[in-house]
Amino acid sequence: MKIKTILLFLFTINFSINNAQVGINTTNPKGVLDITSANSAVVLPRLADPVSVVTPVAGMILYDSTNKAIRYFDGSTWNTLIYSTQLTKPNEGVVKINAGGSSGGVKPSWNNTPANTTRQVTYSSPLVYASSPTTSWPENSTVSDIKIYNGGRFLENEVLGQVHQWRVIVNYTKSSNILSQDIRFILRNPSSGFRLEVSGVIPSGKTSGILVYNFTSIADQASLPSPFGTGNGYILEWVASDDITTLNIDSVTRISNHKD
Repeated sequence: MKIKTILLFLFTINFSINNAQVGINTTNPKGVLDITSANSAVVLPRLADPVSVVTPVAGMILYDSTNKAIRYFDGSTWNTLIYSTQLTKPNEGVVKINAGGSSGGVKPSWNNTPANTTRQVTYSSPLVYASSPTTSWPENSTVSDIKIYNGGRFLENEVLGQVHQWRVIVNYTKSSNILSQDIRFILRNPSSGFRLEVSGVIPSGKTSGILVYNFTSIADQASLPSPFGTGNGYILEWVASDDITTLNIDSVTRISNHKD
């Protein structure tokens, strides 16, 4: 009975083995496996979380039913082969820090800062992030997976060679002054000596306002911590050419550009 069932199955799907090639619905397979159909498709294993695969091997492929994406295993990580338009790619992401600490969050701020006095931008934990779409997590990520700030250092995404854009928005007030002045923000890596300075010029007579600063960095072994490199991230500082009455950090945004 079992033999008849197997023969009937093979006859029904027009199964063909030719020189180690397998054909389904074709007697002339063009590859190791050749599936032919005019009105149907292959259905991949559907898993809510690829991590549930017990012993993954490089080359495995499946359908991620949670994120509605085709995923493949490269030997160490599950990556996205085909992704939904609603998702970012695996190493992309925009993360905006609104504040630090609990109970609504606290923005870094300073009062009565003398001219030419350097201040470091630090946040208390946990960080308070902006909601979507200003913050868009990479797929299959949670808040705890995002590494952007730790111990006073700002961190890049852990992808060597990836380009990151940083945007810092600040609010300030100062005493009336007929002269223009500048507030410089500095992004630097004390381990490698990397240093970027951007000046924001306050027009003559202006006593309050908003300044926006933009930086670009490339993740390398001197900036990424172990196991990717020997770095420890960046320090963000500011210094003004004249006395500043108040200054607070409205937000810090990191954009991780897609890298294949």
